[in-house]
Amino acid sequence: MRILLAIVHYWDPEGDGQHQSLRPNPAPRVAALQEQLLALCRLGLRRSYLHMGDRRAYPADEALRHQIDVRIITDGQHHVLAHLDPCFRPLFEEVVTTPANGRLLGFEAQRHLATELNAEYDFYAYFEDDLVIHDPLFFHKLSWFQQLLGEDSLLLPQRLELAQGPSRVDRFYIDGPLADADLARLNLKKGPVLVVPCFGEQMVFETPHNPHAGCFVLSHRQLKEWSERPWWLDGDCSFISPLESAATLGLIKTFRLYKPSFAHASWLEVQHWGTSFHCLLDLESA
Repeated sequence: MRILLAIVHYWDPEGDGQHQSLRPNPAPRVAALQEQLLALCRLGLRRSYLHMGDRRAYPADEALRHQIDVRIITDGQHHVLAHLDPCFRPLFEEVVTTPANGRLLGFEAQRHLATELNAEYDFYAYFEDDLVIHDPLFFHKLSWFQQLLGEDSLLLPQRLELAQGPSRVDRFYIDGPLADADLARLNLKKGPVLVVPCFGEQMVFETPHNPHAGCFVLSHRQLKEWSERPWWLDGDCSFISPLESAATLGLIKTFRLYKPSFAHASWLEVQHWGTSFHCLLDLESA
């Protein structure tokens, strides 16, 4: 598949320190972004197997590999791109935009994706700059789901944090249910629960009780449809913060959203780099 992937990236060393992107030390942001880029490389075209007879490498995995064009969306000033190891520089193209403030970069990423509709990529993807894909079938699963339910529905992954060592909780899924009142205000289009046999189990996909995923992957038709709706680039920031809003609210207004149930969360997941959500974990109840 041909995939255009826009990464929303921001770092302000003079920020309030509430998030890693607003702290003076660039190292965590560099590490997260490099891990993200490296993971995307592993989903790309350069896959080979070793022929033991002649000690040469030959192409492998042709049916599963992708051409992924990565664009990192910045404001041209607040970023860690100069701190990246030089080997990562050829892996992406920086797109400099002019948002009213850095917190609105997500909407600029959406705008950039839509400018490439004429290129007719198979998928148009939006990712925050600390999300790492480990599943080599990630995009194929999304394609399968789209064929199953049609393009009026959109499947989102479950975000998780991975413990840095042995832990009471090794895989920590961080987008748990919102309070009922908060969820009601979002007015999600509720779809039927989908139960699909897979590996001898009944896999369950449902309208999420928390629609945020920090990312989304749209077909050409889905992005075109959204870009023609009156709420396209409306700047609605009413969900948690501008960053969460850009990744979530437009989807809610346009599609029926699904996620794997927590009983089958690992079927489609993406790693949130680091362990910042672990401070919210009550290990006594885990």
